[in-house]
Amino acid sequence: MLQSDLALMRHEMREFLDYLRTGQQDGQARNLRHWMADHPAVPLRMRMRRSGMGAYEPLTMRLITQQKGLLEVYRIHGRERAEVSARRLGARALLEDLSRQIVSLPCDFVPKDMQTGQAQANLGPLLPYRRRTAIASSLLALLLAGAGLFLAERVTRKRLRLRRRYHCSLPCTLHCRQRRFPAKIVDISRVGAKIRVLEQPQEPREPQFNIKEAVIASVPGVASFDAQIMWQNADYFGIKFNAKLLRADMKALLNSNQPGQEQPEPAANEA
Repeated sequence: MLQSDLALMRHEMREFLDYLRTGQQDGQARNLRHWMADHPAVPLRMRMRRSGMGAYEPLTMRLITQQKGLLEVYRIHGRERAEVSARRLGARALLEDLSRQIVSLPCDFVPKDMQTGQAQANLGPLLPYRRRTAIASSLLALLLAGAGLFLAERVTRKRLRLRRRYHCSLPCTLHCRQRRFPAKIVDISRVGAKIRVLEQPQEPREPQFNIKEAVIASVPGVASFDAQIMWQNADYFGIKFNAKLLRADMKALLNSNQPGQEQPEPAANEA
């Protein structure tokens, strides 16, 4: 309620001025800062206008500006200098003027929120819904962080499964430029393979492929796979499948490994 907020403002300002005069209860400056932090000037001005109290807005804003200045003098120069400034500015008279105009409460009014035991560590009034909102926001942040970590772990595991490579020795036929080349797959994963083209008596030199050139790798009794040349050296070249191999195709390729050969093991290094 607006009038309650203004009453609390008057209470905090009066206590601060009393502290400047007497030097007792040095926590009043901190309490006034907390109230001003919880009630910014612009939203307070808008509330006064909507409540039909726009005529008292200039006096209220002048008082808030004056008290902010006194708080700054107190922070930099200390209590005595701030008390001298308050007397010169007529801060107490201005505060009483506001009280007579818009706050119809006893001069000894003490808000319940500020009674002993109601405020924690002089943090000012915290409404219950603010506490609930803060707790809900914290829980939501934790849930989102946990979900993000879970998804990141799933993506990482899937990527590792796709790129896990197995040493093997699978005979295959490579179709390129309307020609067929006998070859052997020596390293395979679900995304690509490392291949060696076997030399032919009539063609002693291995064919030179172009990077990104389209090829078809056919494994007898299994399937054919469209791919692209990704790299090559003097002995081997690497291909990338146009579509990731299905688990069933990968299993069939490994099961079709040459008889008598040991079970394929994951490759230690990528080609």
